[in-house]
Amino acid sequence: MSLRNWSIVGVLGIVGVTVSGAGCSAAEDLKKAQDDLCCKDFEVGADLSNVDWEVKGEGKAKFDAFMVAAADFAAAAQAVVVDVSGACQSLAIDLGADEKAVVETAPDLRAAAWCNLAVAKIESEIKAKGSITVKAQPPSCSFSASAQASCEAKCSGNASCEVSGGDVTARCDPGFLAVKCGGQCEAKCEGSANVAVACTGKCEGACEGTCDGAAMGANASGQCAGTCEGTCRGSCDVTGKASVKCDGECTGGCKCPDGTDSCKKAPRCKAELTPPSAECRGDADCSASCKASASARADCKEGSITVSATGSIDANALASLQANLPKIVAIVKARGAYLQANAQALVEASVGLKAAAPNLSVKAGACIIPAIEAVSTAAKNATAGGTASVKVTASVGI
Repeated sequence: MSLRNWSIVGVLGIVGVTVSGAGCSAAEDLKKAQDDLCCKDFEVGADLSNVDWEVKGEGKAKFDAFMVAAADFAAAAQAVVVDVSGACQSLAIDLGADEKAVVETAPDLRAAAWCNLAVAKIESEIKAKGSITVKAQPPSCSFSASAQASCEAKCSGNASCEVSGGDVTARCDPGFLAVKCGGQCEAKCEGSANVAVACTGKCEGACEGTCDGAAMGANASGQCAGTCEGTCRGSCDVTGKASVKCDGECTGGCKCPDGTDSCKKAPRCKAELTPPSAECRGDADCSASCKASASARADCKEGSITVSATGSIDANALASLQANLPKIVAIVKARGAYLQANAQALVEASVGLKAAAPNLSVKAGACIIPAIEAVSTAAKNATAGGTASVKVTASVGI
């Protein structure tokens, strides 16, 4: 029997608790039993790291990690599907759709409907009237090594892993390690749509200066397929070229004058962390929950978007693309992608908890039900948000 199909009575039967009769002689014992049966502690989006689920033995760490991950994952997936639905709704309405065109209320169906309508409006109101070129600076996410290491230490039962596993520089692929660089940036200098960084290289964003030696003044969008020299409102890739002083964030290679790491400040990892060391690896499902939770809590930033057009396309239509596409691209390339990558592992972790059933308390037995239901719904929302977003980005050539 799958955990998803457990009823409260079924769970209590497994853990050896009788439902009929209070089984408690004192009023406070009865109240606690009732509270446990109703599961008041599981809440999507809440910090559940300090909740005592009253699980004993070797299954405790796995159960605790799953419950935290379930709450984090469900909240992140809900935010993704709501965000993409809102962005597609704004885009569709800006392009002429009726504000009441979509009647679906379920988040996944609503996102699909609004994004399908946005794609249809892009075809009729933009592509039918001219052509557009969209250049998107990739969004980026950073991941907390300390939070993930704290969880992994409990999974492995090795307290020292919280310190050793929490070193972001040791857990991050060097190509994705971002720092404030006091020396010379030899990889990517990251700016944004609002922050221009010095650039002599490939600009993923708007180039201000020259492109392959030609002045960019005539190119209002700032798109440069070659070498941008000047400043870049986006990410400047200087790999293989002269290193630069980076006023933004240097990702993938910072060289300090003294040959040490002294000039590297505020390190962040812009990819999921590498697996922990052998001595810090606990149960596979427990570790998967730690990773899923860290990905759900990732700090993600939208990239910049530049849109150029020919023909008779309305300026307001282009402005709407400029405003709404960054959120949609961020879901496709970052937030939604990470959620979908961890969804299956978290679902499998929930099934793995069946083995811990004999050790479950009344409280844990009741609370596992909404937690697994939240994971199932979250997986559906993450998929729906990602699918809807891909349709929109594909329609504009991203």
